[in-house]
Amino acid sequence: MELGVTEPKALSIICRRSTAVVVGLSLMLLSWVMDAAFDASFENGRFLDQLFHPNSYEVTVRVLFMGIQLAFILYIARIMKEYRRQGARLEEALRSAEIERERSQAVLECVGDAISMQDPDLKILYQNQAHIDLMGAHLGEQCYTAYQHRDAICPGCHLAKSYLDGMTHRNEMSAQTRQGLRYTEIISTPLRDSSGTIIAGIEAVRDITDRKLAELEIQRMNGELALRGQELSEVNCELESFSSSLSHDLRSYITRISAAQQIIAQTPQSKDPDLEYPVQSIEESCRGMEELIEAMLTLCRLSREEMSWEEVPLSELAREIALRLRQQEPGRQVDLEIPDALLVWGDRHLLKIALENLLGNAWKYTRGVPVARIELGTELREGKRFFFVRDNGVGFDMAECEKLFKPFQRLRSAQGVPGTGVGLATVERVIKRHGGEVWGEGEPGKGATIFFLLPEQGGR
Repeated sequence: MELGVTEPKALSIICRRSTAVVVGLSLMLLSWVMDAAFDASFENGRFLDQLFHPNSYEVTVRVLFMGIQLAFILYIARIMKEYRRQGARLEEALRSAEIERERSQAVLECVGDAISMQDPDLKILYQNQAHIDLMGAHLGEQCYTAYQHRDAICPGCHLAKSYLDGMTHRNEMSAQTRQGLRYTEIISTPLRDSSGTIIAGIEAVRDITDRKLAELEIQRMNGELALRGQELSEVNCELESFSSSLSHDLRSYITRISAAQQIIAQTPQSKDPDLEYPVQSIEESCRGMEELIEAMLTLCRLSREEMSWEEVPLSELAREIALRLRQQEPGRQVDLEIPDALLVWGDRHLLKIALENLLGNAWKYTRGVPVARIELGTELREGKRFFFVRDNGVGFDMAECEKLFKPFQRLRSAQGVPGTGVGLATVERVIKRHGGEVWGEGEPGKGATIFFLLPEQGGR
């Protein structure tokens, strides 16, 4: 393949050199003949004698002259060779420049934006097809005349600014067209040569109607969301006021019922078996109502409470809660396992509420187990650190797991166990306020495990 390509070039070079040699020899012979003719004319000799039998002086002169001719011919041949080499280089450079020009033009055509190029006098040097379709063909014209029908530079011309400060400038414009209101973005960028001198400017006109309409729609939706947020805030304030007033009224009624129950309990008639159960039921109901009201108020406050982020010693909080649980039931034997130095990033008060509910639930649901075990721990899954509270209590059926974190949803396994039904809902709200996840796993009669994931420091 290479021989087939280089062979014509080699033959061409040989032919050119052969021609130069033949022409050179011909000129040298011609000079010998002409000198012989001149000598024959001026010296009255015979031409053939001068041609074939010149004297030594004539031979010396003719050989010297032919040598000068030969040197001149060789010099001319060298110059022609260098000229042809330079011509080939120039032709190759022009071919490369043309290829680069076509490639650059193809890129500019494929960009999608309407692109033009202008010199420092704002004369249009180039337009791609998209620019021609948008503005018309105006090569060689001044841009302010072609596009704006002005006699001078437009006020605030972005391309003129780029020539002055050497920076890229962006302007957004809107215009009413046959397709409706259209928005465009004009980007002007100075073009420099290898020395850094600005020699031209590139102007790109981009249709941003879809993006602009989307931004306007987002602004409208944000305005509506802000309005809804304000309305929701006002409703929350009203609900908070209502909850506070309702809890106050309910507690006043419960207090009166509890006071009446205590008065009845102190009378001799309270020892009557027929009255003992109703009196005890009233006392337990009043206590349960107090706990329910407090739990509901806590659940409501969790969504509004200001969070204070810090490093929280989870192990220390768990030990405080466990100590309080043991003090409430001093005779109960519970194997409670809490590892050292469990640290998390979050709100100390909210995490304490979550732990109180998790450990409190585990404490309640292991009452019927001979050897109760409760564990607070952590494990890694898929590179993430999860925390859990595990017990060996009554457990639950995984078919009911969707009810686990819903307020007032009591599972079948929880029947007969005292509680408000909002403990795990409170836990879920705390964990989600931290940007985490919570879920449960269990089996009837084999205990339950509540897992929760908290973000790493800086991940909130």
